[in-house]
Amino acid sequence: MVRAGLVVLAFFIGWGLSFIGMPIPWMLGGIFVSLAMKIAGIQGVSWPRRWRNYGLIVVGYGIGRYVTPSVLDQMLQQIPGIVGATIVAVATALIISVFMAKYEHMDLHSTIMGIMPGGFTQMTAMSDEDCRVDTNVVTVLQSLRLITIVVTVPFLVINFLGAQVTQTATSLAVTKGISFWPILPLAAIVGFIMEKLKISTPYLMGPIFVTAALSLYMGLLNTSPNWLLSLAQLSIGIYVGTGLEPKKVKKLMLILPNVFLGIFVMLAVSIGVAYLLSYFYGFSLITAFLAMAPGGLGEMCLVGMSLEETVAIILTYQMFRFLFLNLAVPVCIGRYFGKPSLGEER
Repeated sequence: MVRAGLVVLAFFIGWGLSFIGMPIPWMLGGIFVSLAMKIAGIQGVSWPRRWRNYGLIVVGYGIGRYVTPSVLDQMLQQIPGIVGATIVAVATALIISVFMAKYEHMDLHSTIMGIMPGGFTQMTAMSDEDCRVDTNVVTVLQSLRLITIVVTVPFLVINFLGAQVTQTATSLAVTKGISFWPILPLAAIVGFIMEKLKISTPYLMGPIFVTAALSLYMGLLNTSPNWLLSLAQLSIGIYVGTGLEPKKVKKLMLILPNVFLGIFVMLAVSIGVAYLLSYFYGFSLITAFLAMAPGGLGEMCLVGMSLEETVAIILTYQMFRFLFLNLAVPVCIGRYFGKPSLGEER
């Protein structure tokens, strides 16, 4: 009964957030409602991990299908700029994490995973696998970063970079490609195998690998329907929210000034790198900034579409950074902090 009420309330909050244009609305709706119910002292607020995994499979498919031959070609043509921009973004996040951990007396491991740009789903999923990491810190910081960036970037490009909205931000949906239904079971099987091999976040990374490979080999893949992606986000959000501790989340509100300061430093660095990319590669400053902005891949592409900027460039840079964050960063974090022992795994 509690779970049914949780889903219904999360659905309505997610719908409301979607209506006002909030990023990842269904995921945030699940987090907000499950956390609110825990604060209210309602007993039995829980969510099965396997249901979260089903959501990760759908999200992984949605990410992997962006890896197309044209995107891969763009990556190969602009390797120095893409790699350099990604390293600067990650280095900036690391510096901010170190300062925040030092001056706010926070765990460095958790802070790094909370500040790292473009990795909300990956970092929250990773934090669930290692009890040394404070899931509260990771979820709160990642949520604030994503919301602030997606709200701020359109304001900046229109009011300070001179962009003009020339069309409504249309969907990136594809319906004339290869159906996603046969691919989802295969993605689930690969995720299961990767889980047995003890690979980090297997039900996210497995589907990404499978879908990306099929996209490169078979051609354009259909997007999953909005209702399925919404349910996936809802499931992930509820699972994340049920794992939060209200008292710790309340304490984190005290560090909001420094969190926002760190986010705006990342934006300032992004604008600086955007000037260099624009100068060396010849595309517009707005395109370069959207390519560098530490927000969501889909959101930045939609902003670019509404401004008639070069979406292929934006997608290429955002995709490379996303893949780097989801492939290289977890390995580096694991090597620096060490892998959790069997007794430390959740």
